[in-house]
Amino acid sequence: MPEQHERVVQHIKQLEALGYRSFQIDEIVRDAVGTVKLDNLSLVQFQTLEESLTEYVSFALRCKGKRC
Repeated sequence: MPEQHERVVQHIKQLEALGYRSFQIDEIVRDAVGTVKLDNLSLVQFQTLEESLTEYVSFALRCKGKRC
């Protein structure tokens, strides 16, 4: 599971670099898996969270420099 954890952390860093605030990222994580704590997530929760974060990163990259 360390691989999934690292990918999730990288997605979070990408979102921060794209302008998301920590409270927004916390809400994205909470919506996806019901908690903001990454320490005790199951493999399925990590997969769900990674999919959700990937979608947000993709959206942010598409909107970068545009009004979405």
